[in-house]
Amino acid sequence: MAYCHDSVGIGHLRRTMAICDRIGAEFQDTSFLLATGTPYVPLFRDAACVDYVKLPALRKDDRGDYGSKFLKIASDRILRCRESMLLEAARHFEPDVLLVDKAPLGVCRELVSALKWTRAHRPNTKIVFGMRDIEDAPEATIRQWSRDGVSDVLESCFDEIWIYGMKDVFDAVREYRLPTRVSEKCRYMGYIARPPRTDLCDRPASDRIVVTVGGGTDGEMVLQMYLAEAASAVSRLGIACTIVGGPDLPESARTRLRSTAQAIDGVTWTDFEPDMASVIAEARLVVCMGGYNTLNEVASLRRRALVIPRIKPRLEQAIRAERWEARGVLRMLHPDDASPSSLSRRILESLEDGEPQSVPLLDLNGLDRVAGRFRQFWNKEQRHASALCL
Repeated sequence: MAYCHDSVGIGHLRRTMAICDRIGAEFQDTSFLLATGTPYVPLFRDAACVDYVKLPALRKDDRGDYGSKFLKIASDRILRCRESMLLEAARHFEPDVLLVDKAPLGVCRELVSALKWTRAHRPNTKIVFGMRDIEDAPEATIRQWSRDGVSDVLESCFDEIWIYGMKDVFDAVREYRLPTRVSEKCRYMGYIARPPRTDLCDRPASDRIVVTVGGGTDGEMVLQMYLAEAASAVSRLGIACTIVGGPDLPESARTRLRSTAQAIDGVTWTDFEPDMASVIAEARLVVCMGGYNTLNEVASLRRRALVIPRIKPRLEQAIRAERWEARGVLRMLHPDDASPSSLSRRILESLEDGEPQSVPLLDLNGLDRVAGRFRQFWNKEQRHASALCL
């Protein structure tokens, strides 16, 4: 069973589905139940072993408060509803593994009841926290986790903590000052990246730029800057462009930006692309924000990237982009320095660069290590295993 954080973007869902696909391919009798509020699960359901419990969807406002995304009910009611659904899913599905992505307590502690019940009534269930390589700036994460009592729950309820990154890129244990009893449970797994298909690895980059802003929730600024100047400059060079707006791009912005894009020669607009790897594989350059999954796909396909990271409400993307730029994986344009002219200039400079790195600069074997841990959890005699992805 897996819990997937759902209030902003689609990155947590994509990472969780990649894990489900990998484990399902190796363990043929596995069943995954995914519990999440995101409405986009059907877009990624390419694994026969996965079904899902659809929680009422949440949104996060500019102040960081959570409320209903679609239903016209108070936030406390919707959170109580979600908490009850999560507890009942854990009780009745009886998972062998419970995998929690991104938020170990769930949104507003909605998962704590399910965690405590599972620990008390199913002591053999392995409870795992899957932690993104970087949560936020150290001081912000330490402050939030201390306020919310995260370390106490990690210590009392979880068996293992899988950090989906590299220690020598960002040492989460040290940066976040995790207490010993928590740090002893941590394993650095490497980055979670689907292995690129052979046909994509062998495909040469074409004369095309790909512009993507992940789920699109806060991607309007990047898309607007690109279309204001860079899109026409790239078009004059005879280079095509594919823009992926993202399923969560606000409708008013989507309509306006799509209209602008369609008026520029060589620009193709799509609202959503479930197989981003195929799109990125054709790119001579990827212009993107600093989301975990997008950058992993860029790195696995060894494409050049110019990254304009998000800096609000978290610095996660900016820290990742800075660390990766220091390793020569990408180039970063800080949002404070970004404008239509500076973005256009940096894109043209990037297009003049030589070939991208021909050898991987990052450990992208996270899925293999996750599969290794499942092999340890499920011995070969266990024919019908189940996991609850919460």
